[in-house]
Amino acid sequence: MFQLLVQASSAFGQSYTTRTTLSPKLQKQFEKVRAQVDAKAFTEAKTGLNKILQEDPNFIDGIIWLANIHYDEQDYPQAIKSYQAALQLGPDYQPRLYYQLALAQMRADDFAGSIPTWNQFLQREKKNPELIQRAQRNRADAVFAAEAIKNPLPFQPEKLPPSINSPEHAEFLPSLSADGQTMVFSRLVQGQEDFFVSKKKEGIWQTAEPLVELNTPFNEAGHCLSPDGKTLYYTGCNQAKSLGGCDIYVSYYRDSSWTAPANLGAPINSGAWESLPSISAAGRAMIFASDRAGGVGGRDLWLSRQLPDGKWSAPRNLGAKVNTKGDEQAPFLHPDGATLYFMSNGHPGMGGFDLYLTRLDSAGNWSVPQNLGYPINTRANEGALAVSLDGSRAWFSTDMEDTRNAEGIKLGRSDIYSFILPEINRPKMVTFARGKVFDLQTQTPLAAEVEVLELASRKVFYKAKVAEDGTFLVCLPLGQNYALNASFPGYTFYSANFALAEVRSADQAYELSAGLQALPQTSDLVANKDQAPVVLRNVFFETASAALRQESGPELDHLADLLNQNPNLRIQINGHTDNVGTDADNLRLSEQRAKAVYTYLVGKGIAAERLAYKGFGETQPIADNNTEEGRKVNRRTEFVVL
Repeated sequence: MFQLLVQASSAFGQSYTTRTTLSPKLQKQFEKVRAQVDAKAFTEAKTGLNKILQEDPNFIDGIIWLANIHYDEQDYPQAIKSYQAALQLGPDYQPRLYYQLALAQMRADDFAGSIPTWNQFLQREKKNPELIQRAQRNRADAVFAAEAIKNPLPFQPEKLPPSINSPEHAEFLPSLSADGQTMVFSRLVQGQEDFFVSKKKEGIWQTAEPLVELNTPFNEAGHCLSPDGKTLYYTGCNQAKSLGGCDIYVSYYRDSSWTAPANLGAPINSGAWESLPSISAAGRAMIFASDRAGGVGGRDLWLSRQLPDGKWSAPRNLGAKVNTKGDEQAPFLHPDGATLYFMSNGHPGMGGFDLYLTRLDSAGNWSVPQNLGYPINTRANEGALAVSLDGSRAWFSTDMEDTRNAEGIKLGRSDIYSFILPEINRPKMVTFARGKVFDLQTQTPLAAEVEVLELASRKVFYKAKVAEDGTFLVCLPLGQNYALNASFPGYTFYSANFALAEVRSADQAYELSAGLQALPQTSDLVANKDQAPVVLRNVFFETASAALRQESGPELDHLADLLNQNPNLRIQINGHTDNVGTDADNLRLSEQRAKAVYTYLVGKGIAAERLAYKGFGETQPIADNNTEEGRKVNRRTEFVVL
């Protein structure tokens, strides 16, 4: 810094004294000060400079050196006074002093005051394009920050308890499961980044424990926990068989421990730096940071999608709207699938790394990034935001706390905080369904396949094999209706329906108990008393009609597949109604609806002799017909194995 600003200059005829025009006696004293600065003996250097300036108040180089010392000690108000004094003596002595003064003003939160100083510098500097570009970016930050401070957002960060934030270490990069009960974060211990995990019990975070299966003598950080808390994508650096300095790895939580990490390999990893992955709620898209060739700036955000064969596609740069000439990193793709939070030092902000969001439109384009605003963003480095499913709360790490060592030097140690996210920065609300698939007779868990479809578009939203213990968790953005199907070879299937198009609250998760019935090996066309009916929760009819709605197709196709995969299977489709209307009308409607399903299956190639249908009207209710919710449950179509 000193070499940047302090240059010999011929100043004959000027109103100030320079190093070359200083008296010989004071020159010797100044040489001593220079040695003290080189030795970082700043207190002695300041004393020496003040003595020189008492004898020669117009010694401009001495004033500049004093300003630089104040700046390096982060005493920005004193640095500003000294820079201003030097510029008052010689406005054109060193034009780059305007650059340094503007930086000091921004460090002192005088963003508005720094704007004319930046303008003064840009009027004078014509030769250094890199410095001009940096000044222009800093001026843009100052303009943004000056306005942001005038319009602060509500922000009351709460520091997480000592069970997570230790007094002696830095904690950062929080990642949470969808239910908010598990947090994995990184901790810097003796210069090494390791994973720690904490779980909530009765609303209290328990003492974090190291993730011993994944921690190594090298750095592990930059991670993303899947919504169900059972898959961890993370950054490993300098690992054996890595493709670059840092690569992205994956580990799975099975049988009460984490599996050995696997390098994701090419094309996600390369010979460049790959880090900080964020996985979509459905697990089929990943956004990560990389400095690989073909980007916009230093570290950019890239997107890769999982292909049907389980491999990952060649990453695609998110483009110049999101990425800048600076660095973008720490992406967090919210489970709504359309809101991306990230860190950047290239977009206009408060200085350093700020937090931003960009939203995906229906055409697949990202919006111009939006700064999360002041005082969420400050002059400190904010980063690694995680946001709850309903969008109301966020977690992040920051070095906002003024922690200093015994010598009074700011440590800049980060801790993890949470806060209520202002409405303007919230994603779409998301809820989740959590369930367990098991054998209805033996209660044995089944590692079934779970598929979720968007009913309106009939597109597959989520598809995965559940854990060995039969459990699964699926995030569901509000605003759409979904169909869920759980299936396992040799069993009937389980279906559920999530009517979320009109829901306004995401407070309660869906808890599912998906019991599957084992299919009989042989069958006669008689009732099988051991088989309970299987409700087809995603078969829909027009009101007071037997006309099937198009949303029924996926569910009935699943039933057709079940029959094709089990050629000996024979079933009876049963129709049921609520108690609104006459007994005769309800009986007729229920039989017509059962026949409509029968006809659909025959049209799919299922032999008619394998099918039967029957209407029961309102005679077999399974819920209270005195409530609308109960009547809705009673209006159902089901099948039973014969």
